[in-house]
Amino acid sequence: MTSHDVVARVRRILGGMKVGHAGTLDPDATGVLVLCIGKATKISSFLMAGQKEYRGVGRLGVSTDTQDASGAVVRTRAVEATADELRAAAARFLGKIEQVPPMYSAVKVEGQKLYRLARRGIEVERAARTVFVDTFSVGDVALPDFEFHLKCSKGTYVRTLLHDLGESLGCGGHLVRLTRSRQGVFSLDEALAWPAIEDAGAVDAIRESWVAPERALEFLDDADWPEAVRVPRVGELLSRPHGAEAGTLVRFAHADGTCGVAQAEEGGYRILHRFAATSGFGRSRRIS
Repeated sequence: MTSHDVVARVRRILGGMKVGHAGTLDPDATGVLVLCIGKATKISSFLMAGQKEYRGVGRLGVSTDTQDASGAVVRTRAVEATADELRAAAARFLGKIEQVPPMYSAVKVEGQKLYRLARRGIEVERAARTVFVDTFSVGDVALPDFEFHLKCSKGTYVRTLLHDLGESLGCGGHLVRLTRSRQGVFSLDEALAWPAIEDAGAVDAIRESWVAPERALEFLDDADWPEAVRVPRVGELLSRPHGAEAGTLVRFAHADGTCGVAQAEEGGYRILHRFAATSGFGRSRRIS
C-alpha cells in the first residue's frame, strides 16, 4: 500500500473531503503517516519540515538496485567489519551530509521521475542534496544484520543512508525493515491504527484523532512577535531583527487570534500562511 492509497481510502471514508499527506512513507515501510484533512491541507508543506524518527534493520554485504529488500541483488561481498567498526562508521554520518537520491525514487530529472527511468534500465546523473542527521545509532548487531535508530531532517533517504554506510565499510548494504516512529509532534503511540480505518466507526475514529493546525505546528520555533505589531498579509515581509538562519520556518500567534507560519529572511519574517486558531478543523488537544 502506498501513501497515495492511504489518502484515497481516507478520502472515500470522509465522503470525498479533501485529504493529503505530509511526507511519503515507502510502501514497504510502516509507521506514522501524517494526513491533512480539509483546510489543513494548506499546511502540509510546513509539516514536512518536522524532524522524522525511524527504527529499522539493515543488512551488510548485499547491495540491491532499490537499496532496500524489495530490489534485485546487484552485488554480494564479504562482511569483514566488526560491530564496533559498524558503530564508528554510523557516527561519521551525523550532521550535515550529502546524499545522491536513488534511481528508484520520485525525484524528477528533466521532468521525468527517476523510478520510471530506472524501470527502463536507464540511470542518469543526480545532483546531491544536503540533509541533516541528528541521530544515527546502531543497536543490537548480529552480522550481517543490525538494528538502528535514526533522527533526521526532511528529504533524507533512509535506504540511501544504509547503502552509503555499507559502501563506507567496503561491503555494501541495504535496508531490510523500516518503521517511522515519529514525525514532528506525531508519534506512533498516538497514531490511529489501520484496523480503525477499516472499522464501521472509521469516521468517528478519524474525527476523534485529528489535531488542530496550531498544535500540529508546535515543533516549529515561536517567532518573537509583539502583540502590538500588525500582522502583515500573506507574502508581506515583517521587518524585524532575528537570529534565525535564512529559510527557517517559525510559527506565530497574534493577540487577535491569528496563527500562522513565517519564514526567516534577511531583515525580517516573510508571512507564508495565516489561519484562525478557532478554525473548525481539528481539535486543540496537545500531543506529547
